[in-house]
Amino acid sequence: MGLTEHWSPTDPRRVAAQSRITHRSFHKAADDVERLVVMWLLELTKLQMSGLGYKLRTQISKALKTRANAIRNAIEQYNKFAARLDPPRPELTWEKIAEYSFAGEFDLLRETDNPANRQAAIRYFDVQRSKEELTRCNLEIVRLLTKMRDDEEDYAMSISMLQSTDPPLAAELDRCWTYLCNVNAGHHSHIRQIQQLAGYTGSFSPGS
Repeated sequence: MGLTEHWSPTDPRRVAAQSRITHRSFHKAADDVERLVVMWLLELTKLQMSGLGYKLRTQISKALKTRANAIRNAIEQYNKFAARLDPPRPELTWEKIAEYSFAGEFDLLRETDNPANRQAAIRYFDVQRSKEELTRCNLEIVRLLTKMRDDEEDYAMSISMLQSTDPPLAAELDRCWTYLCNVNAGHHSHIRQIQQLAGYTGSFSPGS
């Protein structure tokens, strides 16, 4: 093959190549763990659905047991390659996987070798998502205020018009409005509490 020299065990080129192979094997093991856990969770969700027959429940239960064994094997592979990295990654256990709340944490598992750094990254993204939720909350509060105002005007007008032409229907609408009014009173109470919070930046009045 035209090779003029063999790489010794300490040759930098061999060390770099071996490192790339180990990292590739590590990332593949992490992918396998993520894939199997997601499939296991989907099957578990199916098992909790109502209306399943006995035969289907039995099949899903067997699949869950098989998937659990596959996950254990995948975790063993992950830990084997994680220990070969420089520096080594922390050992992964079933208990740690159960704490993951979203699939993105598997990406952090691949990229972050320090548990403290991984937790810090998770907290950071949680804060970023919470800021997005605050923006959405400010918008939805105005929409809800607008909807409640429009309901009050529409119900009042419809009940007034029907009282002379269709009293039974007017009485039914009035009953519905009484119930909805009580519900809206609870919404107004919660909205006022939110509007008094320091971080609220939305409007205090309904939209146009």
